[in-house]
Amino acid sequence: MATETEWGLTDRGFRRPTYTELLDAYEYKGRELFGGKANLTVRSPLGLFMRIFAWMTHLLFSLLEAVYNSRFIDTAVGTSLYRLGKAIGMSLLTARKATGELLITGTNGTLIPVGWLAATGSGTQYVTTASWVIMDGSVTLAAEATIIGPLGNTDAGTVTVIVNPVAVSGVTAVTNPRAFGGGRARETDAEFRARYYLSVDKAGGVNVDAIAAAIMQNVQNTKAIGFENDTDTTNSDGLPPHSIEMVVDGGSNEAVAAQIFESKAGGIQTFGSSSAVVTGANGQDYTIYFSRPEAVLIYVSVTNLLTNPLIFPPDGNAQIQQVIIAYITGEDVGGIPIGGTVYYPRFAEEIYKVPGVIDFKWAISSDGINYSTASIPISNRQIAATNTDSVSVT
Repeated sequence: MATETEWGLTDRGFRRPTYTELLDAYEYKGRELFGGKANLTVRSPLGLFMRIFAWMTHLLFSLLEAVYNSRFIDTAVGTSLYRLGKAIGMSLLTARKATGELLITGTNGTLIPVGWLAATGSGTQYVTTASWVIMDGSVTLAAEATIIGPLGNTDAGTVTVIVNPVAVSGVTAVTNPRAFGGGRARETDAEFRARYYLSVDKAGGVNVDAIAAAIMQNVQNTKAIGFENDTDTTNSDGLPPHSIEMVVDGGSNEAVAAQIFESKAGGIQTFGSSSAVVTGANGQDYTIYFSRPEAVLIYVSVTNLLTNPLIFPPDGNAQIQQVIIAYITGEDVGGIPIGGTVYYPRFAEEIYKVPGVIDFKWAISSDGINYSTASIPISNRQIAATNTDSVSVT
C-alpha cells in the first residue's frame, strides 16, 4: 500500500493519489485505531464516513495538482498558461475579422460610404471601413468581414456581389483584387503553446532569432526569420555591413516595422525590399526595412481515395483539402516556416486526421504539371503557399 509520504509534492514531481489509495489508507488507519475486527464495509457508518472523506480528500489533491501544473507551460491551461507567456512578452491572440480591400467600379462622383456592403457568392459579407468618391471609374477601399473568425478569409476575386445597390446608386461592380486574410478564432491553448515554443530566445534578446521570435509573438499571423551581416563589407546576400534583414510573412508593414524597431539593437541598420516609417519616443522618424518571402505555390493531388462511408463526413473531400492547406499555410498551428522544406510523407498524417479515411495516393508539385513523391525544397527567402484551387481530392 502506498504511504502518505509518497503523495503530493515529491522529488519526482506532484503525485495525486487515487480514490482507492486514499480509501485504503483510511481503512488501514481505522483498523489501527478500532481494531482488526472493525466493520468498515460500505453499509457500516464508519465505512460510509471513510468513503466520504476519501472522496473529499481526492478532490483536494486534484486541486493541488492543478495548482502545481499551472506553473509549467506543458500543463498549464487558460489564464495560468497566458500568464506564463507574459513572462517572455507573449499575449493571447484574440479573435479577429479578416481584412482586405474592395475594388468598386461605377459612375464617377459616386460616394462610397463607410459601411457599404459586398459579399461572396456563398453569402459571406464584407463592409467598407473607409469612404471615398469613385474617380476614373473605380475606387479601392479598405474593408473587413462582418463576421469574426477564419470564415471571413477568402481568395482574391471572390467578393463580387453588391449587397446594398439601392442605398448607393451608381455602383456597377465590385471585387477584391487580393485575398482577405487575418481572420481567426480566439487562440486555443494548443496554439498558444506552439507559438510559445517558436520563441527561441527570451524577452530582451537582440539577435536575429530573438527579433524573429518577437515578431511572431506580437504581430498576429506572422512567420519570420532573420539574417545578419556582422562584417565590414557587403556579404553575398547583399546585406550591407553591420545590418540585419528580417524576412516576414503576414502582418502589416507598419506593425512589422514597429516590432523590429522595438527589438533591434541601437545603431544597427535594417535591410530589405519593404519598409515602413516608425516614430521613436524622441519624435524622430526612422525608416525600417525588411523583406517579404517569395510565395512558392504548392500543388497537391489526392487520388484513389478509399473511405468508410459510415463515418466519412459528407464534406470529407473538402475537409481533406482544408487540413492540407492548414498544414502548409498554418491556418491551425504553425504551418511550414519560411525556408521550410515541403516534406512529401507528412501529408499522409494530415489526411488521416479526417475520420473515415482508409487509403489513398498522393503526389505534390511546385508547378501544377509535374507531380511526384519527392519533397520540395524551399529557399530561406521563400515560403510554401497553397489554396483551394491548388489542392485536388478525388
